[in-house]
Amino acid sequence: MNPANVRANTRSLLGLAAVSAAIAAVVTSHRPSPAAEPEPVWQPPAGYVVTDTVSLASAHTLRLWTGTSGWYVESLRSGRHEGAVGASSGSSDEYSASEILDGLVGTVPVTGARAVSVGPPGAALRADLHAGVFLLPASAVPATDESVLVTPLDDAGRPLAAETAVPIAGRG
Repeated sequence: MNPANVRANTRSLLGLAAVSAAIAAVVTSHRPSPAAEPEPVWQPPAGYVVTDTVSLASAHTLRLWTGTSGWYVESLRSGRHEGAVGASSGSSDEYSASEILDGLVGTVPVTGARAVSVGPPGAALRADLHAGVFLLPASAVPATDESVLVTPLDDAGRPLAAETAVPIAGRG
């Protein structure tokens, strides 16, 4: 065996090993990062379920979650959670209305009410009641109005009580 050939072969093998290691390092350093962890889906506490959904402009949606101890309004834009606001039901025997996340959420303390008529006669909107809570777009009531007329309705849409002027929390 010729020592020059052995040296040449050794250099070739060492050169190939060095080039292979360099290529492996480049490939490893430019490997795409693993997919980002998906954002956790927002959920209210256990016992709440989605009972109503209201579509607003520009792919904006509101969800009403109700449970035995209260309600939440969740705001979604293009299907992505933006925020949520909730309140406990309490044992109030009063009407309430609040402007929350571009929605109008209210409570109606009338036994047997299944829906409400919200707004002035001729321009009122109907909303279903879920555990005594309703949800409508805030645009259902002019932005300058500080109260809204609410009439509780039975299954057939008949009034169960006289319309009531309810102050809108968050306005005025």
